[in-house]
Amino acid sequence: MNKTTSVSMIRKVALVLAVCIAAACFYACKEEDSEPTPMPTVEPTHNAATLSPIYNIDYDPEQFVVSGSTLVEYIGNGGEVTVPNDITTIGVSAFAGADKVTSITFPKSVTYIEAYAFEGCTALTGKFVPPNNLNYIEDYAFKDCTGITEIAFQNKLYSFGEHVFEGCTGLVKVELPDKFLDTNAQTNLPAYTFSGCTSLTDVTIFKEAVSIGDNAFEGCTALTTVNLPDKLKVMGRDVFKGCTALETINFSKVLYIVGGNTFTDTPWMKAKIEETKNNIAAADAENKHLAGYVTVGQNCVIYFVPETDSGDIDLVLSENTYTLCEGTFDDVIERITSVTFATGGRLEFLGENLFRGAVNLKEISLPSKVKDISNGLFDGCTNIETVSINSKLESIGNNAFRECVKLKDIFLPDSIKYIGDSAFYHCLALEKIEFPTAIESIGDYAFKDCENISDFTFTLKLSNVGVQAFDNTKWYDDLSVYEEPITENKFHVYGNGVLIKADIVDENVVIPDNVKSIGAFTFNGWTEIKDKEFYGSKLPKSITIPEGVTRIGDYAFYFCENLDTVFIADTVTEIGEKAFYGCSAITSIILPEGIDRIEDYTFYGCTSLEEVSVPDSVKSIGRYAFYNCYALVELDIPEGVTEVGAYAFTGTPWFQYHNEKFFTIGTTLVKYSGDAVCVIPDDITNIAGGAFENESTTSVTLPASMTSIPEYAFAGCVELKTIDLANVTEIGERAFNGCKELEITVDSSKVNVAPDAFANCGKVTVK
Repeated sequence: MNKTTSVSMIRKVALVLAVCIAAACFYACKEEDSEPTPMPTVEPTHNAATLSPIYNIDYDPEQFVVSGSTLVEYIGNGGEVTVPNDITTIGVSAFAGADKVTSITFPKSVTYIEAYAFEGCTALTGKFVPPNNLNYIEDYAFKDCTGITEIAFQNKLYSFGEHVFEGCTGLVKVELPDKFLDTNAQTNLPAYTFSGCTSLTDVTIFKEAVSIGDNAFEGCTALTTVNLPDKLKVMGRDVFKGCTALETINFSKVLYIVGGNTFTDTPWMKAKIEETKNNIAAADAENKHLAGYVTVGQNCVIYFVPETDSGDIDLVLSENTYTLCEGTFDDVIERITSVTFATGGRLEFLGENLFRGAVNLKEISLPSKVKDISNGLFDGCTNIETVSINSKLESIGNNAFRECVKLKDIFLPDSIKYIGDSAFYHCLALEKIEFPTAIESIGDYAFKDCENISDFTFTLKLSNVGVQAFDNTKWYDDLSVYEEPITENKFHVYGNGVLIKADIVDENVVIPDNVKSIGAFTFNGWTEIKDKEFYGSKLPKSITIPEGVTRIGDYAFYFCENLDTVFIADTVTEIGEKAFYGCSAITSIILPEGIDRIEDYTFYGCTSLEEVSVPDSVKSIGRYAFYNCYALVELDIPEGVTEVGAYAFTGTPWFQYHNEKFFTIGTTLVKYSGDAVCVIPDDITNIAGGAFENESTTSVTLPASMTSIPEYAFAGCVELKTIDLANVTEIGERAFNGCKELEITVDSSKVNVAPDAFANCGKVTVK
């Protein structure tokens, strides 16, 4: 495991560069699904000239652990600390829990503060002065630094993480720079930035910020006044929730989206409601129905006050209304019987879950300028029968019409490209769907349990169909109904070569040339055949996937127990999760060169599999990927593999035969077979689940840089008694499952502990 000094140093420098580049792309990599409210895309870059390699740093080894130009860990006794010259990065959790450090002085060289770097440094008091040239701050960097009262940044930043000051209960004043350094990047205040800062009274938000993330100021109970940036357009959910002293908010004129519960429990919101009630009382009879809306920004409606406390509500919207935000009608949702939008009005945005649970709403005609039906918009509107959609609509979000059991007919204009997960789940009254000419993707369970749909009209652009998208519809069931018994395999191909279903009577299966993508459960239809007499005859024995196919979907050949021969064309670049799960007759398979990941459970239970050709393009192997492949004796793993999931090879002879002390793939420890006392080398950066499943290891020492314990890492290590978790900030699911001899105490305020991380560990205390 030892490396030469030169190789080690090169790797360390490369690591620093890689981390900085990753941080520079921080916001560009956010997935839209993880954000409840639309957030602007951010693509910051960095100035590589500031990252000159440093090889000779003068530091006290009794105070610091240094790798390259990164301060990995502070190990001193506290007090006033001066960071060594030429350090560029304060590493992950470097000072985390150092509750005796009273002050920190930085050199000009520091440009990067990584995640959790100063978390829980409770002895830092008074004004905290960040490094002069600081460009990057990652998640939770100053979380729970309860003694800091003031922070003022002296320069601009490239990126700024989430939860940075969360729980800083002593923080009174913060001044953030105007904007991010990159002129092409949109400046945003991330989620949970000041959540729980109960003493905060004076805050200057990024003046150029265009969005504020979820829960950014939640629970800031001392905050009385907030001046929102002039360019602010979007606010997430729960932003000021629980700010019980917040009386004054100065809004930007361009604000157009506000997430649900953003002003809950604030005096400002209570005052607005009372003001609106007075407006209703003062309005003449014919205008009372327009007086009940609380608006901010550019006619962005955030709350509705009804004229009376009971009875049906017929909503009428002003022509000036631009946005109806999430949560606007939550308090009266079951009273709404109709909605009238102004003809030619400005309304463009309808918030997520806006009409969810409006059980008395029977019909609605959407405004002409709305382009997207948001997630959950009509979820659970069990009595809605008619929805009129304008011709400009581009997408239908997840759960948009879920459980609209009386929805009889819906027109989907040709402009729609995407239909989300469970969008029409269990819409029992629907009988026919004609897909738009522009449709490209249909999500998981999109039309599942729409039992009465007998006809779908597909178009040529459709290239992706999710898991069980049409399951339990009359149309899907009728695909396998023939006037006479079929004598050859039948393939149901739609859109741009999507194979949705196959009826197999010949055990040798050759996928047609026009197939480009194989949908989930395509070859699993026989499980619904009630007459078990023909069970075996319906299973394919060989599969040939021709040139042109690019994707094999999740579960594609799930439990094809007679399938023994598979030929996959080189054009395939994606093989889905559990694609060959339980294919117990397959003996060998050659994976195409284009795939870069073997997904979770891909070959789980392929008990006859003897040979797998894994291409050099593969970079990661998912959990349980080859689990219980009892015949797999030999396996060549490419050098480029950097990620291995839990129990990926458990149950294979190949894995069993590897008895070296540290069996690694890349820098991941896959199996430990050494002495009872284990000291993991510094060049191991990760532990695969199940690596310590043994009855001999009693003590483990982790590398200083290892801050995260992944799922199942020490599961089954039944004799483990001691492990030092001083640097650990995160412990995954069942990471220590069954470690019945382990006797430690874990502080959950300093470590993010999964609920079942210590399952079946009777001597472990999590406080």
